[in-house]
Amino acid sequence: MEDPLASIFGVSTRELFQKRALFVTHGPLERFPTFMRTGAMESVDSLCRSYTGPLEVSQGTPEHGIQVPVRDVHAAALLRLGLTVYFTELRRALPFAGAWLKALESGLGIPECTSLAAFANAAGSGLSLHHDRFDQLFFQLKGKKRFRYAPNRWAENPDVQFSPIAAAPTEFGRTYRAGFPRSTEELVREELTTLVLEPGSAFFMPAGTWHTTAEQDEESLSMVAVVRAPSRLDLLLNLLDYYAGQAPEWRARAYGAWANDASTAAEHAALQRLTAELGERLKTLDTRAAYGAWSAHGFATGSLAEYPRGLEYSRFIRLPNSSARLEPSDVPGKLRCVVSSGPTSRPQTRVELAFNAQARPVLDWVLDLGRAFTLAEASERFEDFAPADLAELFAWLGHAALIRPLPAPEWDDA
Repeated sequence: MEDPLASIFGVSTRELFQKRALFVTHGPLERFPTFMRTGAMESVDSLCRSYTGPLEVSQGTPEHGIQVPVRDVHAAALLRLGLTVYFTELRRALPFAGAWLKALESGLGIPECTSLAAFANAAGSGLSLHHDRFDQLFFQLKGKKRFRYAPNRWAENPDVQFSPIAAAPTEFGRTYRAGFPRSTEELVREELTTLVLEPGSAFFMPAGTWHTTAEQDEESLSMVAVVRAPSRLDLLLNLLDYYAGQAPEWRARAYGAWANDASTAAEHAALQRLTAELGERLKTLDTRAAYGAWSAHGFATGSLAEYPRGLEYSRFIRLPNSSARLEPSDVPGKLRCVVSSGPTSRPQTRVELAFNAQARPVLDWVLDLGRAFTLAEASERFEDFAPADLAELFAWLGHAALIRPLPAPEWDDA
């Protein structure tokens, strides 16, 4: 795919994000993708008329302010009240943005991690000083905007959104244990750099950058691409959940752990023993499985829309609430497989697949299994099928949610 940011920023997407510092560029508005300049994004008025998703509003000074979700009110009415309106979910409203976002994700090497949002500022409005949790790309589309910012000298790679005037999130302590700003006023007294943004201005802002858009001089419209990329810790914790979660001892309940009697010491000792054993296991655990586990988990929970067919999994399990109807296809030599999956409290999702008729014994075997199975086991049982063909078959069955990969290495109970 063509790099979607090279023509705007003069550097590749990966290089831009690896800079870890605010990087701004100015130029004509026409260099932005068409979906940012036409249709719903042609003006503030057209966005207000066409947008049907959730909204948030904000208002304040650099030192004081609030941002809250609202409902049952039109965006145009909020702007007439002198507020900043945050259009939080633009991706569905801009269908032609999909290819550009996929190219951005491809450049970053992370699947389905981006979202689009927009800020419409009434004159005099804006956001108070804060920093965000995720990296962002900012595109100025209409009007002028003053953007004041400063690097974060307290925390590197903060995995939390934070403002001293807001309630501290639960992750605050781990990120700011070495020090934090005691007030917003303290931050405002720091030397903030002011950017004057005009239509065609764009910048990359890494997570943790202090910034404020409060007290704007005029109405403006901006678009933001938010990149919710997982951290290395996110990947490890997800992998450990799938890996250690296979062990009955790790799934056992911690009864007595807070009892302050004889059972307490025994439960604490059990956790200490399991933790030490897990540490030894981690020395040989192939952490490449973390990426497959992240993708498989995302597809299963709905945060990723596409099944990761490009990843190879070695173990699978049939989903008991899914079913398959096998019948001859209109195409000679083909077999139609209609899979019904999802919650049974409502009409299930139906996916129709087509396979060579010779695959019928494999499908029957999978449907009859009441346990996990491996690609190696299937290859040994069905010697006439190449392992790569079986892997492709299982990938399509996973896409249809008839089976699900077990993405972590198998827990050895010995």
